[in-house]
Amino acid sequence: MFKRFIPLAVLMTALTGCVSLNSVSLTQVPAERSNEISATSSSWTFLGIAFSNDFVDEAVLDLKSQCAGGKVEGILTKFQHTVFIPVVIREVVATGYCHKG
Repeated sequence: MFKRFIPLAVLMTALTGCVSLNSVSLTQVPAERSNEISATSSSWTFLGIAFSNDFVDEAVLDLKSQCAGGKVEGILTKFQHTVFIPVVIREVVATGYCHKG
């Protein structure tokens, strides 16, 4: 019985994950909120050891490209970690409103 329990416990531990929201920021929300845009970027790390945060720039550029010729306002950003031992996924989600004119 105990021999079956150990592999099952290891498998269940390996398949579990945990998500934590680390920070949220919000700029002033505009009165005109009809054109919502969103961008996400993520990065995988081993044991949570990160050597670069360049993946954040991808979300910023994606958000700007969705509002070419306009101004992005009311930006909500979320930074979260999802942990699947030994891998940690870092993710940035940015949502805003494109105002042209």
